[in-house]
Amino acid sequence: MLSKIIKEKDIKNLGKKGIPHAVEKQQLIERANWRTFKPVIDYDKCIKCGMCWLHCPDAAYDFNKEGFPVCNSKVCKGCLLCVEVCPVKCISVEQERGKLHKK
Repeated sequence: MLSKIIKEKDIKNLGKKGIPHAVEKQQLIERANWRTFKPVIDYDKCIKCGMCWLHCPDAAYDFNKEGFPVCNSKVCKGCLLCVEVCPVKCISVEQERGKLHKK
């Protein structure tokens, strides 16, 4: 879906100015030590639209060689916005091992 938008709008180069949360890899902050839930992607349902990558406030998503999104669990703080914006609901929530969620 993202590639379709880029093609339709004839966008040649987004650069880092076109992506509000773009940072260099070495600038990513590891902050997942307190997270109790994490996103899990069902690649059989994923349509590679890039909405999770586009909306992630932590820049925790990247893409593998096949074009599927991959979440960097060391950077993801667990806001789960990706779960909400996924148009095909292929991202679910999984509890972190050894961590309890207190109500």
